[in-house]
Amino acid sequence: MTLTAFRRADGRVGIRNYLAVIAATDAANPVVRRIAAAVPSAVAITPLYGRGQLGEDLALSVRTMIGLGSNPNVYGTLVVSLETVAGSRVAEGIAAKATRCALMGIQEEGGTPKLFEKAVAVLREWKREADALKRSPIALSELVVGLECGGSDTTSGLVANPAIGLLTDRIIDEGGTAIFSEPVECLGGEAALVARTPDKAVQEKIRATVRKYEEIAFRAGVDLNKTNPAPDNIRGGLTTIEEKSLGSISKAGTRLIAGVIGYGEAPPRPGLYLMDAPAPATENITALGAGGTHLILFGTGVGNSIGCPVSPTVKICGNPLTCETFAEHIDLDLSDVITEGRSLSAAGEAVNAAASAVINGEITRCEALGEVEVAISRIGESV
Repeated sequence: MTLTAFRRADGRVGIRNYLAVIAATDAANPVVRRIAAAVPSAVAITPLYGRGQLGEDLALSVRTMIGLGSNPNVYGTLVVSLETVAGSRVAEGIAAKATRCALMGIQEEGGTPKLFEKAVAVLREWKREADALKRSPIALSELVVGLECGGSDTTSGLVANPAIGLLTDRIIDEGGTAIFSEPVECLGGEAALVARTPDKAVQEKIRATVRKYEEIAFRAGVDLNKTNPAPDNIRGGLTTIEEKSLGSISKAGTRLIAGVIGYGEAPPRPGLYLMDAPAPATENITALGAGGTHLILFGTGVGNSIGCPVSPTVKICGNPLTCETFAEHIDLDLSDVITEGRSLSAAGEAVNAAASAVINGEITRCEALGEVEVAISRIGESV
């Protein structure tokens, strides 16, 4: 299947022409949601906080908002804040990445009703421009694909994740980029990851990144080896953290790991990367979207409904019961691997076909249902 996308002025490609509306401070969240709801193709990005943050905690929030607002799937971004000083650091960062951007402040515009009218007019003009753009053929090597799993069970490691991994290998072989994350979900599987790079520095970075989350839990008095798998994982048949981790890792395929990148950081060059970001799905896909992913392949066993607002999220499942009872949220049903003996290679081809359709414009269940959200991690306290 030929892949198509919208070519940006700076040479990047986008598989969507979203209009992002970002609340740079949480006081702007309500009006941002109303603005986005009033314009088709607009997506609301409404993280909490934005004021009273300090140091690296503030830097991480700003960096993530910039990454989301400059994701290649975004045609233009409107940044809204209580006052423009707080929003300017986000807007300037987005504009510096060659994404169209405008900034409005609730105080400067004389309140939210006036701001709403002005913002909607701006977005409607951008939409007219975006709608005039035409898709053109692209190579798989131009894409960045995020890899996620959640609501894992035994079928995750048997079907959905390894099927995703087959496409991951194809992406890397063709010169593309893939990012997997959830380091805590790699606990017990570090040796399998370390074996996939000859670079000693990368090997140590992988170990340190996984160990970091185990140490965070220990400092809080939690032994992850005794609390993971989680209750929904156990109900789904997972028995040990190693079993869960090896199933999770399988979505990253088998190719060499090029490096470890920070939360919401874009890969420096093509290849397969581990991103340092917390495992909870909404936090993790927020980081992946900020890292520039064009789409996210999300394997689930017992079901997970959430998606990223700027990176279409493809839900893939191999559990027959979930595919029946959670069908409205599943983009690709691979349960026939379990029920009818379909081969894993055929399942991998199905993942490729589903991903290609979404790249070419097919709407995901998360997009259709509006099941998208952001959650930027906090690493400090507010004042």
